[in-house]
Amino acid sequence: MEAPEVGDYPFQETFDMVLIPVLLIGITFVAYFGISWYLRSKVTSTDDYMVAGRTIGPFVNGSAISATWESLATFMGVIALMVQVQVPFLAIWTNFLLSIPLIVILYGQTLRRLGSYTPATFCKERYGNVMSVVMALLIVFVMLMYALGQFIGLAQIAEILFGWDYNLALAAIVILVVGYVVIAGMWGVSYNAALQFWLMLTAAFFPMMIVLHQLGSAGWFFPPLGYGDLTTEMTDFDPGFFDVNPELQGVQIDLRWYVAMFFAMALGPIGMPHLAQRIFTSRNVKAAQRTVFWFIFVSALMFATVYSVAFAGVLWLEQIGASEEVALADFDKMIFYLNFAFNNEIVVGYVVAGAVAGGLSTVSGHMLAISAAIANDIIEAFNLDVTDDRKTQFGYLSVVAAGFIIGVIALSPPAFLVVSILWAFAISAAAITPVIVLGVWSARVNRYGAIASSIVGFFTILILSPHAFSSIGAGAEGLTAALGIDAIMIGFPLAMLTLVIVSLVAEQIDSLAVDPEDNRALINEMHGYPDDGTERFTSAVPLIILALLMLPILYWGIQPW
Repeated sequence: MEAPEVGDYPFQETFDMVLIPVLLIGITFVAYFGISWYLRSKVTSTDDYMVAGRTIGPFVNGSAISATWESLATFMGVIALMVQVQVPFLAIWTNFLLSIPLIVILYGQTLRRLGSYTPATFCKERYGNVMSVVMALLIVFVMLMYALGQFIGLAQIAEILFGWDYNLALAAIVILVVGYVVIAGMWGVSYNAALQFWLMLTAAFFPMMIVLHQLGSAGWFFPPLGYGDLTTEMTDFDPGFFDVNPELQGVQIDLRWYVAMFFAMALGPIGMPHLAQRIFTSRNVKAAQRTVFWFIFVSALMFATVYSVAFAGVLWLEQIGASEEVALADFDKMIFYLNFAFNNEIVVGYVVAGAVAGGLSTVSGHMLAISAAIANDIIEAFNLDVTDDRKTQFGYLSVVAAGFIIGVIALSPPAFLVVSILWAFAISAAAITPVIVLGVWSARVNRYGAIASSIVGFFTILILSPHAFSSIGAGAEGLTAALGIDAIMIGFPLAMLTLVIVSLVAEQIDSLAVDPEDNRALINEMHGYPDDGTERFTSAVPLIILALLMLPILYWGIQPW
């Protein structure tokens, strides 16, 4: 579908009174800074700064994880993807929802027993200093990629909706985000993120009740399901809206796209520290399990509400005959267009405040993860003699430095910015997740395999992604390739094979002095077993079976799509 590049549409696009959204956003920022300042006194150690003393309750933590996980893209950008990808886009959300339970199941409690804040801290204990530095650098890269889109998205909201200059808006966003992350660390970020989630949800949920009511829905009072009686009308206007196997930009969706989505969107978040750190803030295992319940419940509510926005937006455009006039890139603003059409500007201002909260909640988690990687992991990797107070201060400086670097990059964003978040998931799945998960569950993987696996996984995704080298690529063509995750079908199995093969070969080289028994006590400790001499997780058979399973996946991914 071709559409105009800029909006000149037969409906309201911007505010008549800019003061309204500015005041509402200002009120929310006063609340954020107030919470951070109030909780600042609780930060007395690195443990307080990084994981809030491991005392955050399940409901608050579940809401905070959901806010950190969803981001501005959920509140705005997914609507455009829904319009283009349609029903198969649900595969992305389904895999996303798997990620947090998988973190708890696969390594959440084991890393808690080690007192680890981040995957890099675990790598120091499990693989040594070199791998810890490699992991810290990977985390910084992935978090920068993830945070970059959030900063620019927040600045663009101010630029487009309020008429601010982009550079000025970006500078303001950097200062505001850095300010309240520095003030209270994970304490402030956790409680602010929980508040930001409910601001996001209510800013989508309640205005959509009014929109659906005016569109004629009988179930308007519950937007996640309220559009159900309008589906017949939708199929009359747009018969392909519910197509489960659409043709995207002339390319039929391949089964491998769904597999790639699982690798990137379910396994990628496992290696992302800003999500794992939320699990570590729980009081105990039971609290972590309850946190997962609340995360899934509130996230599902948010996702279903956003889907109703996409549905209502497409139906409304069809009703007024404007669907062909809207540029595809402008569909991510659909929640604003709808509310301008059906609500007053005070309500729309609240919706904008919800969008800002969505970006702010995610980017604050990224900043804290970058801080932890630099201020905690690298210092410990080099065994620097730094007091706890100095380490916390260095954490503050790391947040400021990260904000400055992201701000500078965002002034001239790279061409792959639109899909940088998805690319970050693919890199995490290939370069970070394998060494963490297998490091927890097998004593036979070692530092040589881990370092080789991370390097191979990272550079495979980097080289095969269409955003780094346009002449080299993997996977399909069209939209699915542009999302930047097709390369995971090669990168993930290759990283797993490298980890297993290099680890087992290293055991046979006497000069490397690799002994699986060195890891047995550590792994028993991680899993809560006493060092009673019992051999656990020391068999090479599961690793060999896993490697054999990776071979057909790798072959499948290499074949032309």
